Amino acid sequence: MAKQNDMPEEAATERVIAPATETPVSQAYRPLSPLEMEVERVGDLTSGVTVVYPEGRGGICEFCGVIDSNYPSHYQYKLCPHYRGKQLACSYCPRGKDADEVINHSTLRILRHPENPRKLIVHCNSYECLKKHEQRWKVAN
Repeated sequence: MAKQNDMPEEAATERVIAPATETPVSQAYRPLSPLEMEVERVGDLTSGVTVVYPEGRGGICEFCGVIDSNYPSHYQYKLCPHYRGKQLACSYCPRGKDADEVINHSTLRILRHPENPRKLIVHCNSYECLKKHEQRWKVAN
Protein backbone atom coordinates (compact mmCIF):
# COMPACT_ATOMS: atom_id res chain seq x y z
CA MET A 1 0.00 0.00 0.00
CA ALA A 2 1.25 3.48 -0.83
CA LYS A 3 1.32 6.16 1.81
CA GLN A 4 -0.43 9.48 1.22
CA ASN A 5 2.77 11.48 1.73
CA ASP A 6 4.70 9.44 -0.87
CA MET A 7 5.41 11.71 -3.85
CA PRO A 8 7.67 11.05 -6.74
CA GLU A 9 11.04 12.66 -6.07
CA GLU A 10 10.97 14.60 -9.36
CA ALA A 11 7.63 16.27 -8.51
CA ALA A 12 8.98 17.73 -5.28
CA THR A 13 11.89 19.43 -7.03
CA GLU A 14 10.18 20.56 -10.25
CA ARG A 15 9.88 24.29 -10.79
CA VAL A 16 6.43 25.55 -11.63
CA ILE A 17 6.50 28.41 -14.10
CA ALA A 18 3.54 30.75 -14.18
CA PRO A 19 2.12 31.55 -17.60
CA ALA A 20 3.16 34.95 -18.97
CA THR A 21 0.52 37.66 -18.70
CA GLU A 22 0.30 40.59 -21.04
CA THR A 23 -1.77 43.73 -20.65
CA PRO A 24 -2.57 45.92 -23.60
CA VAL A 25 -0.86 49.33 -23.48
CA SER A 26 -4.14 51.14 -24.09
CA GLN A 27 -5.57 49.82 -20.78
CA ALA A 28 -2.43 50.38 -18.68
CA TYR A 29 -2.36 54.19 -18.99
CA ARG A 30 -5.21 56.52 -19.68
CA PRO A 31 -4.75 60.27 -19.14
CA LEU A 32 -7.44 62.08 -17.17
CA SER A 33 -9.88 64.17 -19.11
CA PRO A 34 -10.61 67.75 -17.96
CA LEU A 35 -14.04 66.60 -16.78
CA GLU A 36 -12.34 64.35 -14.17
CA MET A 37 -10.07 67.11 -12.78
CA GLU A 38 -10.72 69.81 -10.19
CA VAL A 39 -10.23 73.52 -10.83
CA GLU A 40 -7.52 75.18 -8.75
CA ARG A 41 -8.52 78.30 -6.78
CA VAL A 42 -5.90 81.03 -6.52
CA GLY A 43 -6.06 84.06 -4.25
CA ASP A 44 -8.00 82.67 -1.28
CA LEU A 45 -6.59 82.01 2.15
CA THR A 46 -6.59 78.39 3.17
CA SER A 47 -5.32 76.43 6.15
CA GLY A 48 -3.79 73.03 6.78
CA VAL A 49 -5.99 69.96 7.06
CA THR A 50 -5.83 68.25 10.43
CA VAL A 51 -7.59 65.89 12.84
CA VAL A 52 -9.24 67.36 15.94
CA TYR A 53 -9.06 65.31 19.15
CA PRO A 54 -11.31 65.69 22.24
CA GLU A 55 -10.84 68.97 24.08
CA GLY A 56 -9.46 69.24 27.57
CA ARG A 57 -11.88 71.40 29.56
CA GLY A 58 -10.38 72.32 32.90
CA GLY A 59 -8.17 69.24 32.60
CA ILE A 60 -11.08 66.87 31.91
CA CYS A 61 -11.30 65.10 28.56
CA GLU A 62 -14.59 66.11 26.93
CA PHE A 63 -15.13 62.54 25.73
CA CYS A 64 -14.19 60.55 28.86
CA GLY A 65 -15.21 62.95 31.65
CA VAL A 66 -14.11 62.35 35.25
CA ILE A 67 -12.47 58.95 35.51
CA ASP A 68 -11.22 58.88 39.11
CA SER A 69 -12.72 61.32 41.60
CA ASN A 70 -9.69 60.90 43.91
CA TYR A 71 -7.56 63.05 41.55
CA PRO A 72 -7.99 66.79 40.93
CA SER A 73 -9.67 67.85 37.71
CA HIS A 74 -6.52 69.15 36.01
CA TYR A 75 -5.04 65.60 36.15
CA GLN A 76 -8.09 63.73 34.82
CA TYR A 77 -6.91 63.88 31.19
CA LYS A 78 -3.81 61.89 32.17
CA LEU A 79 -6.07 58.97 33.14
CA CYS A 80 -8.18 58.83 29.96
CA PRO A 81 -7.21 56.59 27.02
CA HIS A 82 -6.73 59.58 24.67
CA TYR A 83 -3.97 61.38 26.60
CA ARG A 84 -2.83 58.80 29.16
CA GLY A 85 0.65 59.69 30.38
CA LYS A 86 0.92 62.91 28.32
CA GLN A 87 1.69 66.30 29.80
CA LEU A 88 -0.42 68.70 27.76
CA ALA A 89 0.69 72.31 27.51
CA CYS A 90 -0.37 75.15 25.24
CA SER A 91 1.99 75.40 22.27
CA TYR A 92 1.69 79.20 22.17
CA CYS A 93 1.71 80.29 25.86
CA PRO A 94 5.02 81.74 27.14
CA ARG A 95 7.34 79.22 28.81
CA GLY A 96 7.05 81.06 32.13
CA LYS A 97 3.35 80.27 32.48
CA ASP A 98 2.44 77.36 34.73
CA ALA A 99 1.08 74.61 32.44
CA ASP A 100 -1.14 73.11 35.18
CA GLU A 101 -2.66 76.54 35.85
CA VAL A 102 -3.46 77.00 32.15
CA ILE A 103 -4.96 73.50 31.97
CA ASN A 104 -7.06 74.08 35.10
CA HIS A 105 -8.54 77.42 33.98
CA SER A 106 -9.00 77.07 30.24
CA THR A 107 -10.14 74.85 27.41
CA LEU A 108 -7.39 73.18 25.42
CA ARG A 109 -7.95 72.32 21.76
CA ILE A 110 -5.80 69.39 20.69
CA LEU A 111 -5.03 68.92 16.99
CA ARG A 112 -2.78 66.69 14.94
CA HIS A 113 0.05 68.60 13.27
CA PRO A 114 -0.83 68.97 9.56
CA GLU A 115 2.73 68.36 8.36
CA ASN A 116 4.00 65.92 10.99
CA PRO A 117 1.34 63.39 12.06
CA ARG A 118 3.44 62.26 15.05
CA LYS A 119 3.09 65.68 16.76
CA LEU A 120 0.20 67.34 18.55
CA ILE A 121 -0.63 71.03 18.52
CA VAL A 122 -2.30 72.22 21.70
CA HIS A 123 -3.71 75.72 22.15
CA CYS A 124 -5.69 77.26 24.96
CA ASN A 125 -8.71 79.49 24.54
CA SER A 126 -6.90 82.77 25.30
CA TYR A 127 -7.21 85.41 22.61
CA GLU A 128 -3.44 85.75 22.08
CA CYS A 129 -2.85 82.01 21.64
CA LEU A 130 -5.82 81.61 19.29
CA LYS A 131 -4.57 84.53 17.18
CA LYS A 132 -1.03 83.05 17.04
CA HIS A 133 -2.46 79.67 16.00
CA GLU A 134 -4.60 81.15 13.21
CA GLN A 135 -1.71 83.28 11.88
CA ARG A 136 0.63 80.29 11.90
CA TRP A 137 -1.61 78.12 9.72
CA LYS A 138 -2.97 80.66 7.24
CA VAL A 139 -1.62 79.75 3.84
CA ALA A 140 -1.92 82.10 0.88
CA ASN A 141 -2.47 80.43 -2.48
